[in-house]
Amino acid sequence: MKLWGQMNSWNLKKKITFFLTLIMLMTSVIIMVLSTVSAAYYMTRQARDLAKAQLGTIVSSYDDTLKQYGDLAIAMVIEDNVQKYCKSPCESGREYEIESGIVYNYLNNMLNVRSNLNFAVVEKEQSHRYVYKGNTSVVDAKFDMMYQKDYKESLPAKKGSSVKFSFGSNYFRDGRYTLTLYHPIYSTETINERLGMLVLNLGDSLVEQLHEDGLGQMDSELFLVDCKGEIVSISNQERIGEQVSYAEKIQDGSGSFQEQGILINYQKVGKWNYYLINEIPIFEIYKDSVKAMVLLLAVSLGMTAVSIIFLRKMINSFYEPMNRVVITMEGVSEGKLDERIDMTSMDADSRKLAEGFNSMMDRIDMLMEQVKLEQHQLEQISFNALYAQIKPHFLYNTLECIHWQAVADGNKEISVMVKAMAQYYRVCLSRGKELIALEQELEHIRSYLVIQNMRYDNIIDLEDGIPEGFYSVKIPKMTLQPLVENAIYHGIRIKEGGKGKIILKIQRKGEDVYLYLQDSGSGMTQREIDEMNQSLSQYDETFGYGVRNVNKRIELMFGKGYGLCYFRNEHGGVTVEIHLPFDVAAEDKGVM
Repeated sequence: MKLWGQMNSWNLKKKITFFLTLIMLMTSVIIMVLSTVSAAYYMTRQARDLAKAQLGTIVSSYDDTLKQYGDLAIAMVIEDNVQKYCKSPCESGREYEIESGIVYNYLNNMLNVRSNLNFAVVEKEQSHRYVYKGNTSVVDAKFDMMYQKDYKESLPAKKGSSVKFSFGSNYFRDGRYTLTLYHPIYSTETINERLGMLVLNLGDSLVEQLHEDGLGQMDSELFLVDCKGEIVSISNQERIGEQVSYAEKIQDGSGSFQEQGILINYQKVGKWNYYLINEIPIFEIYKDSVKAMVLLLAVSLGMTAVSIIFLRKMINSFYEPMNRVVITMEGVSEGKLDERIDMTSMDADSRKLAEGFNSMMDRIDMLMEQVKLEQHQLEQISFNALYAQIKPHFLYNTLECIHWQAVADGNKEISVMVKAMAQYYRVCLSRGKELIALEQELEHIRSYLVIQNMRYDNIIDLEDGIPEGFYSVKIPKMTLQPLVENAIYHGIRIKEGGKGKIILKIQRKGEDVYLYLQDSGSGMTQREIDEMNQSLSQYDETFGYGVRNVNKRIELMFGKGYGLCYFRNEHGGVTVEIHLPFDVAAEDKGVM
């Protein structure tokens, strides 16, 4: 979380460099991990397949050998002389000696035929008397001492079989490791009649091979276990009789699994109750490829380092145009508004960004100049208004004096005219307010028309169509007077006959109000109307309270959407539409 918080303060270049470097490192790590895992998987699989193939070959050989031993035992137990000896009730005497001598000779012949046969014994079931023939004496073979014990400890050769095998060094004083086969002798004439036991002790290549080191590959170990998981043959004879810890995992005919860093391959010896197991340390599988993996890691890290260096240079090159923008923007933030981005040697995308920035700054300069101009206009208008207010003070006071003198002399016309003039200038002052009620503005117009009619022999009629409900609408002062004056001097006075009418109307539309001032003057052409509308927003400092001044004051007070608009009317004259916001104060009058 702390790192992410710090990253928020990094610039774009640092963020791009960090993330691309992180991606490259993660990619390298992922490639290394995948390569290592894949190599480990395929090497393990190769070792497993090789061990399985070799186990299959050895197991097949062992199965054939055990079958041969089984066939040999079967041939011996059904031999007539062996059957006759086991069935004979004689336990001593001349007849017993003859029968046992025949069996002894038979066993001697078998020892001569089978060079790996250490001794052979035929035992009677009832009397436990036996005929022994071996390469060593019965005492050296320790037969009498070990027979019963070894038989009890031996396991069935197959599931449900009465034939048993024993692997061990119980027999012989020199501790040699041998294979002992115990095969019951049944009568060939009577079913399930057990007559005795055939014991064959063999020293075979099967046992010798198990005492060699592994399969000749890596540092492996090959050994034989019985169906209970007890080791019966192994090169390290000290482990004979030891129970393997993974006995419960040895199932079915063959398989492979890993246990505590060791790859274990096993295969059952035919249908016999024995499994041939091969143990290979995992490290032995991988040790030949460690150097290659180290070299691959070094090459990968080197390439990653070179790529990161190249990446940083490339990012610096890509970011250089952006850096120009950032530096220029910093200059602008410090008030250097004349700063512009140098677009030399920029790519197309960066050039568009630079052009946009430069264009924006040019636009800002233009808008600032426009703001300055409008501010100057507003200040000038305020000055003109103030000046216009200052001038009437003296006139207003003077007119009041003339009015009272006219009243005293009984000159009614002078009194009315002076009174209208005083009322006119009173509205001009308006206590310095820029916005006044429409009612006051209408009084101002009426006073103005009184003076003009006295001056021009009543040539102007006023038709006031504004309901009292709109009297509280706020309007910039001195809005109607310049428009009425314009209608008189440029319309009614120059009209043939020299007389005319001014009509006032008002209409509300939503949150806005539209005030209409119509005249029945000489009118204007449509071209003149269009030119008039186009020139309304052009400010003229020398024009005083003229039409354009009125429009500009409305725009500055309420916005560009408000102001004046001229069009021709049905009386042959001109109508000016005054668009103003509908002031909230008007709601009190119930205007809808």
